[in-house]
Amino acid sequence: MKIAIISDIHSNIEALHAVLRKIDKEKVDVIVNLGDIVGYNASPDECVTEIRKCEAISVSGNHDSAVHDLTARESFNVFANQAIRWSHFKLSKENKDFLKKLPLLAIVWDRFIACHGTLKSNDSYIVKPFQARRMFNIMRKEYQRINICFFGHTHRQAVWSRDVRGKVKQLKLNENPIHLNPEEMYLINPGSVGQPRQNDWRASFLTFEPEEAKITFYSVPYDLYKAQQKILKAELPSFLAERLAEGV
Repeated sequence: MKIAIISDIHSNIEALHAVLRKIDKEKVDVIVNLGDIVGYNASPDECVTEIRKCEAISVSGNHDSAVHDLTARESFNVFANQAIRWSHFKLSKENKDFLKKLPLLAIVWDRFIACHGTLKSNDSYIVKPFQARRMFNIMRKEYQRINICFFGHTHRQAVWSRDVRGKVKQLKLNENPIHLNPEEMYLINPGSVGQPRQNDWRASFLTFEPEEAKITFYSVPYDLYKAQQKILKAELPSFLAERLAEGV
C-alpha cells in the first residue's frame, strides 16, 4: 500500500492540482490530508471541493476552524485574518459544513495518527526538541500501539525520532527515501502544498509505504504565476502573492 500525506493546501488550487497529478502517477491508494485546506490564497471553495472529490481522510487545521469560529482567528496575523474572512464568503454552505465537521485528529488503520498541529491542538507547533518530546510522551501514554504521527502546520518538511532509550532528535533530510526503524517513534511533516516555507516555492508532500516502513518526500512545480494573479485579483494582501515565489 502507498499513502499520500498532504498538508496546508491553503486555497492554492494550482499547487493542489499539480500534487494530485503527481500522486496519480505514483499510483497512490489513499490520500491523507493534515488540514488547512483554506486560508491565505484565492481558491478556497475549489480546494475543499477537490479534497472532498478525492475522498481524502482529513483532519481540521486552524484555518479550517477559523472559517466558522471567530475565536480561532485571535492568534492570526493581519494577512491571515483578512484572507480567512474573505474565504468565509467564498465557500459554499456544503464546503463550510464539511470543514466544520472535520476531527482534530484521525487514527488511520491503527497504523499512524494524523493531526494538524499537535495531538491536543490544531494551532500548536512542533519546531523544537521540547515540543517533539512532549508529543512523543503523549503518544506513549495515550496511543501505545502507534509509533508514527504525521503533522503539519509549520509548512516545512521534517522528521523527528525517539529511540528506545528516549533520545529525541530531528533527522537531517539528506536521504530520500527515508527508511523508518520499527523500534523507534516518529513525528513526520510532509511540508506544505500551497504555501511552503522552506525557501523552495514548489508544492511539498510525501508518500508513506507501511509495509516497507518507508517515506518519500516530493517537491512539485506548479503554475505559480496563475496562483499569484488570483490573489491580486481578489484584492488580498500582495504580500501573500510575493511570499509564494520566495517559499517563506
